[in-house]
Parts: sequence; structure tokens; C-alpha cells
Amino acid sequence: MVEYSSPNTNKPLHLGHVRNNLLGFALSNILKANGHKVIMVNLVNDRGIHICKSMLAWQKWGNGETPESSSKKGDHLVGDYYVKFDQEYKKQINELVANGIKEEEAEKKAPIILEAQEMLRKWEESDKEIRILWEKMNGWVYTGFNETYIKLGVNFDRIYYESQTYLLGKSIVEKGLDMGFYIERMIALFGPI
Repeated sequence: MVEYSSPNTNKPLHLGHVRNNLLGFALSNILKANGHKVIMVNLVNDRGIHICKSMLAWQKWGNGETPESSSKKGDHLVGDYYVKFDQEYKKQINELVANGIKEEEAEKKAPIILEAQEMLRKWEESDKEIRILWEKMNGWVYTGFNETYIKLGVNFDRIYYESQTYLLGKSIVEKGLDMGFYIERMIALFGPI
């Protein structure tokens, strides 16, 4: 198995992704040419606080903007809202610091980060409205990513999404917490590290 690309759905593919895509695809072809069975995999990081940042910014400032209405690739449009979130977040941090709150605490108390964290909690609880928005914006990003993959001439045999696998990982971590995360127990459960 060769895994490459591994994008986040909160911004466009960047130069590092281009490098990883081309290297992963080339390595896969070299392995195939040498008689190996190869499964080319893309693991998409499509959930988490970073995704909620783009979603929240689009809710606040998007005014219904779409890739079609803006004539932008979907991944670029969503990336613009990720940047907008960060700009507003920094502004709020600076305002809190100016009012006497230490920067580290301001980073945790800025209203916009608290809203994004609440959005993530709602996503994890399968809130219908949040999930609809998440599917819509991820759809825009996937369309943009696919345009880039076609231009690069790369493809995948399988695409996995973190949103479909994170609960398995969460359950393993919870078992570890219940056991106290002793290394000996982890080795007994999962084998040598």
C-alpha cells in the first residue's frame, strides 16, 4: 500500500501535496513495474477543528458564496474562508490582550474559537444542519481537488476519509485510557511498537 496526498478539506492542495502526489504515484508505478501488487491510497482529513473554522467563517461572511458564484475552484474558495477565520481570530486575540488578558488565555477565550469548538461538538453529535454544511463545503473541495489530481495525472485505488474512521481510533484510545496507557499493556494488545 502506498498512501499519498492526504489533504485537509479546509484549503487547497499546496506544493507539499503536489510533491507527495507525484512521488507517491511514481513510486507506485515503479513498484507495479517490478511485479508488486500496489494499492494506491488517499487518506483525506475531512473532519476536525480546522474544517469547522472554514465552515464558521463561511457562515458568518460567505453571504451564500459558491464556487460558481465566485468563479473560484471549490478548494480555493473554502481556503479563503479558512484564512478569513484566522484573520478574525488574530484580531479577537489582540483585542483581548489589549484588555489585559494574557495571550495564551486570549487564544483559548476568543469568541470565534469557542464558536468553532462548539461547531465541532455539534458535528460530532451529528447535528443535521452542521452536517449538511460540512457535506456541501467538502463537496466543493473534493471537486477542486479532483481538478488538480487530473492536471497532475495522478489517481488512487482507494480513498479513505477520516470522518469514516476516527471513531475506531477514538475507541482504541478510550480503551487505553481505561487501562492507564501502560506500555506493557499496549504491546500486549497491539503488538510491539
